[in-house]
Amino acid sequence: MTSAATEAVVKKPLIPRSSLVIAIKAIIGITGLFVAWELIVLITNPPRFLLVGPSAAFAELFNRPGYFASNAWVTLQEALAGFVLGTALGVLCGAALHYFPAVRTFLYPALVAIDTIPKVALAPLFIVWFGFGFESKVFVAMAIAFFPLVINTFDGLSSVPHELKELARINKATTWQRLTKIEFIYAVPSIFSGMKISISLAVGGAVVGEFISGSKGLGYVILLANSQVDLASMFAAFIVLAAISLTLFYVVDLAAKRLVPWKTYAK
Repeated sequence: MTSAATEAVVKKPLIPRSSLVIAIKAIIGITGLFVAWELIVLITNPPRFLLVGPSAAFAELFNRPGYFASNAWVTLQEALAGFVLGTALGVLCGAALHYFPAVRTFLYPALVAIDTIPKVALAPLFIVWFGFGFESKVFVAMAIAFFPLVINTFDGLSSVPHELKELARINKATTWQRLTKIEFIYAVPSIFSGMKISISLAVGGAVVGEFISGSKGLGYVILLANSQVDLASMFAAFIVLAAISLTLFYVVDLAAKRLVPWKTYAK
């Protein structure tokens, strides 16, 4: 039996050890925050219409799991749809800004101007265009998630070293070869960085849309709890929203580490 035959095959784990360590540290940090929050409530004993502890919020979650799960599912669908649309359009727009200088001259200032408009102000406009249903919330989420992808895609494509461009030109590489073999490879880590920003923004955008015209979703739960001065339900919705955002962020982060192995990430 040769040494090659006896050598154990080491498979790359599905979840890198570094990601597990980061997740454990995050759980410890969040647990510490909850403990501090509960202690503040126990010590100060504020009225329930001003502040409740995390124990009251979790009790509300456990008492009505179906209510929060169904509304969380609505918000998650809206956020993911907006994130996918924002990512696709942001990458295409960022590439257009890079490859077409004339487009960049006119379009980039307009994008910056549009991005300065509060997205809450745009939400009623999307309701006029797309109605009170699912679509208007998706487009609010897309509008918020869009801009980071534009900037990161443009920066990523612009970061290709001049030497590599010259090497491709000397070897008579086609435009498609330069795009797929060099420029896109350099842009992918930057695109993933933009996606990690946009995924949390998309969740917030979906909630903003629900604030304006929602009859379901976690944004609607927060508004309803506010009208009833039910802080336990409100904080329970906050906790679910934070859990969704953190989970989606780490999913994108894990995908980046699996799909972009040449990129060095901080431990």
